[in-house]
Amino acid sequence: MKNQKNLTTTAKPLVYICSPFRPVSTDPILRANELIDNLKLAKDACTFAALRGCEPIAPHLFYPQFLNDEDEVERALGMELGMKALRNCDELWIMSCRISSGMSAEIKEAQKCGIKVLVFTAAGFREYRGSGDMTDNCYADMVDTAVIE
Repeated sequence: MKNQKNLTTTAKPLVYICSPFRPVSTDPILRANELIDNLKLAKDACTFAALRGCEPIAPHLFYPQFLNDEDEVERALGMELGMKALRNCDELWIMSCRISSGMSAEIKEAQKCGIKVLVFTAAGFREYRGSGDMTDNCYADMVDTAVIE
């Protein structure tokens, strides 16, 4: 008999990775570099979540593979599909101090659905207490005692 792997799975928290996708720069070279940096941040956040025993969900790494983010109809479809995935998550992790328009919509949806929203900082995670607006500074109310282990 061949060595059989244990096929039972343990439930891992589903974590929605919330980080910017679209670059803000208008310069083509800076824009390309910013996109690379944004993708790296999302990938690193997924690795971090997986290594912490979570199952990361990052629609902005998946849907732009076949949907054009520059086409408003395709972007809207990608956002809609991402929101559907978000509603099944246990937590949303904000991984950037800058809140993009897409992130703002995701944060507000998570809050509306009662999904825990956390901000990742150099000190660790803390509960997000903001409104999710693009003008919000995720670190403005930083208090050391608010860090979650």
